[in-house]
Amino acid sequence: MKRQTAFLFFALSLLSILSFRPAPPHRDRHRAGAINKELLLKLVNEARRTGVQCGSVWHPPAPPVAWNSQLEAAALDHSADMFRHNYFSHIESDGSTANIRIERRGYVWMAYGENIGFGYTSEQEVVDGWLKSPGHCKNIMNPQYQEMGVARAGDYWTQDFARK
Repeated sequence: MKRQTAFLFFALSLLSILSFRPAPPHRDRHRAGAINKELLLKLVNEARRTGVQCGSVWHPPAPPVAWNSQLEAAALDHSADMFRHNYFSHIESDGSTANIRIERRGYVWMAYGENIGFGYTSEQEVVDGWLKSPGHCKNIMNPQYQEMGVARAGDYWTQDFARK
């Protein structure tokens, strides 16, 4: 009996050790702190400073944008919703669009724009992807926008631009 109990204890211990797996790093990416805000701002403002070819259209230099925490919060709301409900769209699961999400966070806008991305693993990758997409690139280069916020949840990215 002692031998069976010892074996059972050993088997259960081994099973618990073998079944323990730390959560994959992407599980924490729904938090706003999982991005490098300074790098994102630098990458976007570098493109705006030099000008960029967006598809067949040249966009001349534009003034730099500043980081805005309300836009970041609106972006996180959307990225987290896409992550939670496993979809990819500018229209949220409740039917809201970027302008409504931005207003919910208390931002009174005169102009706004939104970029979304999926599957990118770094800030450099997502900005490069947006710059290769004519519509997203046009948003990045729009001189009307004065502020931006970006957030990530899992592999879902949202970038919100606006001007008060």
